[in-house]
Amino acid sequence: MRQIALFLCAVALGLVALNYPRGQTDIVDATQFSIAFFATLLTGEAVIFALTFSAASSWPSLRAIDSHIAFREWVLIGWFAALFTACGLLSDNPVSATYGALLFLLANIFGIFSFIRLFGLASIGGRNRLLRRTLAGALARQAAGFGSSVYRLKNDSIVNSYLGSISQAATSNDPTAIRHLVDQLVEAEVPAEAAENAITVHLDVLHRLSRATLAGSADPVQVSGAHALIDSAIRHCRRLPNPAPPLGALSRYLAWLANTALLMSVRGVASNRAARELVALTTEARLKILRCVDPDPKSATTRDELGTILTDPLQVLLWTGDFTEFHGAHQASALYGAYEILTGTKFMGNYWDGASILTQLRQALYGGADAVSSAEADASRSTFGSEAEYDHFWALVSVTALATLRDTRLLHPPELIRPEFTPDHQLLGAYLRTFATHRYFSTAAQAREALLSLVCRADPPGAPSAKIRRSRSDQTYRVPVPLVEPHQRPTAMILAVACRLAPLAPGDSAAELHAFLTALPAPALTAAARLAARILPGAAAETDPVEVITIGLTVLQLVGAHTREGT
Repeated sequence: MRQIALFLCAVALGLVALNYPRGQTDIVDATQFSIAFFATLLTGEAVIFALTFSAASSWPSLRAIDSHIAFREWVLIGWFAALFTACGLLSDNPVSATYGALLFLLANIFGIFSFIRLFGLASIGGRNRLLRRTLAGALARQAAGFGSSVYRLKNDSIVNSYLGSISQAATSNDPTAIRHLVDQLVEAEVPAEAAENAITVHLDVLHRLSRATLAGSADPVQVSGAHALIDSAIRHCRRLPNPAPPLGALSRYLAWLANTALLMSVRGVASNRAARELVALTTEARLKILRCVDPDPKSATTRDELGTILTDPLQVLLWTGDFTEFHGAHQASALYGAYEILTGTKFMGNYWDGASILTQLRQALYGGADAVSSAEADASRSTFGSEAEYDHFWALVSVTALATLRDTRLLHPPELIRPEFTPDHQLLGAYLRTFATHRYFSTAAQAREALLSLVCRADPPGAPSAKIRRSRSDQTYRVPVPLVEPHQRPTAMILAVACRLAPLAPGDSAAELHAFLTALPAPALTAAARLAARILPGAAAETDPVEVITIGLTVLQLVGAHTREGT
């Protein structure tokens, strides 16, 4: 629009010069004054730019700033003015010289406009507003294009420039630049169709800041900016028709980040201070996600946390599977909200007392005369299909949960202990018992059939696991936490079946567990024992593979020891 206006003004001035040419003396005097004023404006803009702009406030390139202040148009008019004036004076052509002098006047008028626009960027607030619009425009363009938005976003120059500025600010330990860059992202007004792309960039920025905190020299205080990133990502999730995939990806990444911080701290790669800040961030953030999903949370800090953002049973199943990976904080509590969404009723038991949420959920959906009759329960039964599909799905969820548990042999520094992120064996037992009490078989022979089904069965198209894989296929998030299908974890499958035969209370028989384990091929049993020695307390002290698993699973008996309810 500006270019059209300038073109029309230039044409009008050409007509004026053609009809009213001036003498050489008048042209030289006018041109001298115009050039002086032009130079003054140009110097003023150079001074403002040099004193106020930094990497955090000019990351896209000069192109975005130039587009805002119309710098190229202004300089181009001045160049044409000098060209016509010089040619007119040298060739004694008054029309050309007059036209050049008039173009200098137009350049000065337009220069005032450009100077005012640049002066509006002299403050950090003005620059951040411009960069927010630039980033939002880039995300919107990639969402509206053809083909894979993931590929387009990965190759977008503006987004890559922004991420490069984030990395530079984090590695140079510049908290002010980090704060401004994070604010530019979280305050960008992104349209709803670009919310998925915005979440991808949020996760990328969160990972870059976390990596700089753990592996670099960045001050852990900068992690405080990650809270705004997480809040903004959750806000974008609310705008999506299917918020489960990005919310699950965020949940998985936070759990992985806490475990990575613990591991790097124990190995001396990261400082305990940096690890402590990240662990505190992840546990608080996962609780915030849990409050957004739970229809009736224990507490809510904002009105947005009342109710649930997951409206479909399949969304609940996808998110629950992601939330229970990597030994994440509050994972057992997540099943309370899942139960209420799937049945329309609240689960009144206490998993610390040994109450089985999955068994009660199975009874509520497939309990015959005792089954819950509600719209939510009907939708859940339609999503699961048969009772066998229900059992198969939760067995697969337990496989990924077991495979990604923390190494219990590692020393857990006291400064990294947080609620739901502790080396407490009873808490680990509570997490395991959530799945172990889902006992859809009771004998070793039935357990072998269940294991064979987990290892060999291909999910039919209507199975929940197949539907979840299809819903994930549209988006890939740029975090170092790849999704691994349960079918690629045969060792964890053995433990997932074994824990459903393990004794839940002292004095219970372990005969069926022993019969199941001893019938396994030696390589499979040895591999399962290695996994058990890593994730189950006390198991590493044993040498016999059967005893490694049996002793390790006694952690289940620590839960409900005071009441033995639900066992």
